Amino acid sequence: MSHSAKTLVLHCIDFRFVHESVHFLKNLGLLNQYDDVAVAGSAKNLADPYDRHDREFVLRQIAIAKKLHGISEVFVINHLDCGAYGKGTFANAAEERDRHQRDLQVAKDIIERRFDGLSVTKILARIDEREKVDFEKIA
Repeated sequence: MSHSAKTLVLHCIDFRFVHESVHFLKNLGLLNQYDDVAVAGSAKNLADPYDRHDREFVLRQIAIAKKLHGISEVFVINHLDCGAYGKGTFANAAEERDRHQRDLQVAKDIIERRFDGLSVTKILARIDEREKVDFEKIA
């Protein structure tokens, strides 16, 4: 291996995350130590994919990062107000949060079953009206 990465970060393509996500990961000591995978909906692609190939695409990215860069962990970051989940899909904020927490857990379970030795950290982000992002690790 000519270079390695500690972590693979799976997150949404939402442009509002670019700067804040890098800052968040830098504060965790991961600057230049992670592989970056951005797909609309993030964990939704594992938990409730639009197409049967979506799940395998994401899992293939993880497999490549593990093989080529020796990752030992995966961060799965979902965010509230995600367009991939559909605008107006949720009756209220609690329902939306519950759905993201369920999808994050399903994604974690799928990744851990497929890849021995990879730990998964679930993160739910919230974007405020000024586009400030708050990241919360979910137990």
